[in-house]
Amino acid sequence: YRISIMISEDFFKYNIGIIGAGHIGQALALKLRDIGFPTDNLKLSYNGSIFTFSDLYDNELVDNIADNSKIVDTSDIIIVSVPPQMFKKLGEFNLDDSTTVISFMAGVKTSDIKKQTGSSNVVRVIPTGPDTIRDSSAIAGVYNSCDIADCMFDLLGFDTFNVECEDDLNYMIIAGCLPAVFAKVDYDENIDDIKKFSENFPLFMDVAKKANDLVPSEGRDEFIKNTATKGGVTEAIIEALDGGMSLFDALNAGLDRNIELSKLE
Repeated sequence: YRISIMISEDFFKYNIGIIGAGHIGQALALKLRDIGFPTDNLKLSYNGSIFTFSDLYDNELVDNIADNSKIVDTSDIIIVSVPPQMFKKLGEFNLDDSTTVISFMAGVKTSDIKKQTGSSNVVRVIPTGPDTIRDSSAIAGVYNSCDIADCMFDLLGFDTFNVECEDDLNYMIIAGCLPAVFAKVDYDENIDDIKKFSENFPLFMDVAKKANDLVPSEGRDEFIKNTATKGGVTEAIIEALDGGMSLFDALNAGLDRNIELSKLE
């Protein structure tokens, strides 16, 4: 217990840089601020969108904006929350193992992240949407965790599921989409499809049940909008459902989209 406290105290001394200030990136920044993380130690970068800047301004994060090069040069922890199809465009980071890289990207494997960043200290995490991060109810699949990442996830209130095989994270990527999915289709009415999808990953049933509890009682369309990244896995599932697919087939469409993203250059 004492060691845990020491780690928590040390965590607030780190410099954290978030590359990608979209829904997830800003939710992380705001939650870090909520728990008392020093704002002087927090930097965010974004792709120049006026809409993102407007959100940063509204959330009083403008003073935390930095470019990617400054984040790479000054951060002890780098959080990568860009859309996976944008990762290659960031270029090489030229880091060493003193920097911990925590990836929130679906579809981009640890080996590719290590190769591009230069750091071997890479943790992948797939959480439920930004709204769940903000209210400390996020469910997250984690691969290749470490003390720094574990401490951060604990402070952020994540309910984490550690997977031993990175391929199992593909199912956690789908699980991360479930609150938005269950905002569109009823959990109980589709339980057979959920059981069928869980055959290759039994943990999915437990995660699905918890994810259903995260669906808001109202404002569901906005909740889905805030969760579904353009071109991402959640959007693929929602579009499949809109096209008349069963939940089982729609979840598999999400798996297919995740595979596509992992192959994008």
